Amino acid sequence: MNINRFVVSAVCTLSLAACSEPVATIPGGQLSGEANDAPVEWAAVPGTIQLETRPTDPYSINIWSVGIGSDLYVATGAEGTRWSGFIDEDRSVKARLGRRLYPLHAMEVDDPTERARVAAAYTDKYDIDEVDGWVAKGLIFRLDRR
Repeated sequence: MNINRFVVSAVCTLSLAACSEPVATIPGGQLSGEANDAPVEWAAVPGTIQLETRPTDPYSINIWSVGIGSDLYVATGAEGTRWSGFIDEDRSVKARLGRRLYPLHAMEVDDPTERARVAAAYTDKYDIDEVDGWVAKGLIFRLDRR
């Protein structure tokens, strides 16, 4: 019985590793999709999008995001993550919403008013505990048009 579980687990792990796309919390590589110009308004941003960083060796993740007017934002905790480190090296990113792929440029948001607006949008969209405030205290990136 334990051998069967091991074999099934190994097959699943290898299958996921072979995928280029991110799966749940497992990062992927280069995203596929139809390249598009960014929309004028980011009105219908789904709950989770895919973000590709590090163009020279693509690294992609599933991530929460918010659209506020003409701007699209992603955020992470104050400590940063692997993907935020890649953005520090190269600000060129791609966001995928559905099958549409958008080449963008990630800019860290420092302005307190803009940060507060993004934190409020995350709180509303994802029902985040305002007391926790991880977005308000974290790294926020605006994904600008290239």
